[in-house]
Amino acid sequence: MTTISEYGEHFREAFAALHGGRPDDPEGAVEREPAESLEEFLTRSRGEALGGLQRRLTALAPPPPLRKAHDVLVRLLESSEEADAALTAQVAAYRCDQFQESIAHSDRLHSLVAESARLDRELILALQEAESNRSGTLAELGLADIVSPS
Repeated sequence: MTTISEYGEHFREAFAALHGGRPDDPEGAVEREPAESLEEFLTRSRGEALGGLQRRLTALAPPPPLRKAHDVLVRLLESSEEADAALTAQVAAYRCDQFQESIAHSDRLHSLVAESARLDRELILALQEAESNRSGTLAELGLADIVSPS
């Protein structure tokens, strides 16, 4: 069984990637393809990073106190990947003067961003619940300074 502190490294990396952090993995550095637009590159590289984090988390059995937070974090990674792809599609359609298609992608993006915000709130609540069920969980996870207990 994985301990909270062992699991914490993976959880923190995914949490940081979704909240503005970047994994410190110089070997995993992705380079832009010659014919790739900046938007395509950003979507692909972020998608690869988020997808890798999602696969790693999915392969782990989270400690029981973090099961709910784990499930929400995996869904949040999925939603973020979809939002990045929708933004890229919206920009591409706009650049090609396909304004109705751009608006459709924008509407999809709006829904995905709203869902991501909802999931992020759910994640914070799940972490706070884990802490109130077992004091010290956030500290052991390495998020005590980031997520306040209530």
